[in-house]
Amino acid sequence: MFHHTNLKFNEPLMLRDTTTSIILHHSQVSSPHSVEDIHKWHQNKGWSGIGYHYFIAKDGEVYEGRPRNTVGAHTRGHNRESVGICFEGNFDKEELTKQQEQAAVELLALLRNAYPKAHFRRHSDFAPNKTCPGKRFPFDHLLQSVATIITK
Repeated sequence: MFHHTNLKFNEPLMLRDTTTSIILHHSQVSSPHSVEDIHKWHQNKGWSGIGYHYFIAKDGEVYEGRPRNTVGAHTRGHNRESVGICFEGNFDKEELTKQQEQAAVELLALLRNAYPKAHFRRHSDFAPNKTCPGKRFPFDHLLQSVATIITK
């Protein structure tokens, strides 16, 4: 389920010492792509590399982007205190796969245990002009599933 990628970044990453939010995103691309593709896309924008800490592929595999203890580059103004998770797909047009849903619940439960005071948020909560992680993204359903696992 979880893959370390050992991606090479263009500059050293800063360590993050607080986590108040776990922010969910979609890649907004319907065609197949990988964590390495996003890493290259972000480097082509002049960034040090992928801005997300995790990438959940359509087959349910979870890939490390940035190391979890580093500052992300996924939500302007909130990167120093958040973990960013990107889901493969465009959830304005398509649905989360069952494999992605299962992997998301497991990853979110793990992160809830690691950061019990952090809030799960959508990217659009911080950028109202965006729909990210998409109009069809099952945000509330995922949070209910995570709560069920944690209370067991």
